[in-house]
Amino acid sequence: MEKGCPKCGRMVDENNQICPYCNFNFKEIENFFKRVKETKYLEDEKYAGFIKRTIAGLIDIELILLLTEIIIFTINNIITINYKNYIIHISIFVFLYVIINSILERTKWRGSLGKRIVRIEALDEYENPLTFSASIKRNIVKIVNILSLGIGLLMSITDKNKRTLSDRLSKTCVLSKLEFEEIDTKVFASPFKRFLAFIIDICIISGLVYFLTSIPLMLNKANIEISNNIEVLIKNALWIISVVIIFFYFPFAESSTGKTTGKKLMRVKLTDDEMNILTFPKAFIRQFLIIIDLMVLGFLLPFTNKKRKTIKDIITKTVVIDS
Repeated sequence: MEKGCPKCGRMVDENNQICPYCNFNFKEIENFFKRVKETKYLEDEKYAGFIKRTIAGLIDIELILLLTEIIIFTINNIITINYKNYIIHISIFVFLYVIINSILERTKWRGSLGKRIVRIEALDEYENPLTFSASIKRNIVKIVNILSLGIGLLMSITDKNKRTLSDRLSKTCVLSKLEFEEIDTKVFASPFKRFLAFIIDICIISGLVYFLTSIPLMLNKANIEISNNIEVLIKNALWIISVVIIFFYFPFAESSTGKTTGKKLMRVKLTDDEMNILTFPKAFIRQFLIIIDLMVLGFLLPFTNKKRKTIKDIITKTVVIDS
């Protein structure tokens, strides 16, 4: 059996992967149809859905609330105001929310920081970038989603183009940023597996630290007499061991096999984007980036991207896969 080469038109053996006449790689055809298939899938995901938009919104609210508190604290040091005056809080928050989001929607991001993180963007109904006035209007009318007791936001679940009530009123839409990706055979760990693995590891660390710090008390209850100097030495040694466990439990395990005890039980593994085990310095730094995930709700991001990455994964270029 023979097949035709789409480049030079000559007939070649069907088992040939490279045309012997023009060196055309027949795998390019396979890759083309893979991209076509992926495009169809991405087209189905063209409009950003309820989960992505909710997580982006929560991130924005968290950040602007933090900025609002900083401003209130600063003003309170200059002019004494009633710190519990929630009208002032709400007014500053709404002003910042509208202005900051409207400005960012006019940048190349085409959306707020939350939208940037979950990779979605706000456009007009014809999928063109918003003007500043249209962006101001869009962010102001978002209040109808709240006044409708959330029904306006839930409309995105049933709407064909996943629009909320405020989208309809402002004649805008929110799109996912589409891009071609190679079809990946790896199975990325679900957010629930990652969460349970983390809880198991925290319980192990807490149990070990609690046991170590309880040793002096157990010695006292056992009526074991030791000198004050020895007791201080024991407490200092146990304190140092506890600190080592707290700071080195994750990076030591993750730089050795990619698996902590929790990850082993949940059958998941931490690697870099190239599926290599992390170096110790990289694993050590990564554990502290959980602070960013907690501050800006980055731990919710695995619900919005195919590789199930949090912010610390994006920064360190790591993934958690099923093993």
